[in-house]
Amino acid sequence: MKGPVSRAAVALIRRWHRNMFSLCAVLFCAVTFVALQGITLGTGERTAQRFVAMQTGAVIATLPASSWGSNEAELLARLEGMPHVEHAGTLVMGEAAGNGVEVSSWGSALRVNVAIGTMDGLAARGASVQSGLPFADTDTNTVLLGERVASELGIGGAQAGHEITVGDARMRVAGILEDAPHQSALATSIVITPAAARQLGMLPTVRTVHIGVTQGTASRVARYLPMALVPADPQSVSLKLPADPRSLRASLMADAEQTTLIITVVMVVVSIFTVVNTMQIAIAERRREIGVSLALGMPAWHITAQFLLEAMLLGLCGGFAGMAVGSLMAAALAMGLGWPFMLPWTVFLVPVAGAVVGAVGGVVPAVQATRVDPAELLRST
Repeated sequence: MKGPVSRAAVALIRRWHRNMFSLCAVLFCAVTFVALQGITLGTGERTAQRFVAMQTGAVIATLPASSWGSNEAELLARLEGMPHVEHAGTLVMGEAAGNGVEVSSWGSALRVNVAIGTMDGLAARGASVQSGLPFADTDTNTVLLGERVASELGIGGAQAGHEITVGDARMRVAGILEDAPHQSALATSIVITPAAARQLGMLPTVRTVHIGVTQGTASRVARYLPMALVPADPQSVSLKLPADPRSLRASLMADAEQTTLIITVVMVVVSIFTVVNTMQIAIAERRREIGVSLALGMPAWHITAQFLLEAMLLGLCGGFAGMAVGSLMAAALAMGLGWPFMLPWTVFLVPVAGAVVGAVGGVVPAVQATRVDPAELLRST
């Protein structure tokens, strides 16, 4: 006599056309889960990479006004020898640097933002001079122009050295700036040195220092920066760290996984009901077979086990097929859209989950199959 496993496999093959609906339901559920996992991880990784590319990798330290008493060389000497520090320098931008100033050249005038800093500060941000020459930290009559400012004033790269009016002062254009990748704040700004800002009466009430650090070391470096920058009053230093790509990725994953979980739960419930329906139809069609088997002395648990195994095999096959198809879909989307192809190890549990779905959907019909008297089953067929 064949065992429950072989009988279940034969029954599935013989009635493959009727089982196809349940198989497709489980397969679709598995495909959706695996594909969503791949999409979630891939897009999360791509977003994190883009975000990291937009970051300057710099710790921004805000110092009190008293720190302007130290020149740039003294400030950098305090950071010399600190591990993981690649660049450091003063760079005050935005509202901290004031409300802007009017500049004019060759009859063109416009109001622009002012950034106050040094070449080391610009380097820490990732900015560079695309044409012309850098200025010295002690220069009081030179200025660097953002790309858009230079364009609106009609000043090209070959015209470095041209004089413009900044407020009421005449200053020489040292060069034109190219901002850090994916940054544009400096494009609408002019940059002057702290020495020039002091002479023009534009020295801010705070001093911000950009400290370029090795990727992933910002939190370690930050522990020592306040004492290094202002030894007399480290509590007066506030720090802004670049976003950690790992925490960003984890946050994106958490949000996306909630959506994936809701969709998966709904589809699992639908799959379970589909399996229940399929197994009930199978039992109704095989009532005579069940009655004969019971009449010939087959244990009831054999019949229960057979129908339960049929449902589990159905879910297992759907899970395996769904895992394969879902993985291929995720890989194709990743290649087509240019994001990393990634799948969590949990996708390898999809066939097991499919078998569990089949078992949950098949347990009630399997138990009900043997709850009728064999004689009654035979008379009703």
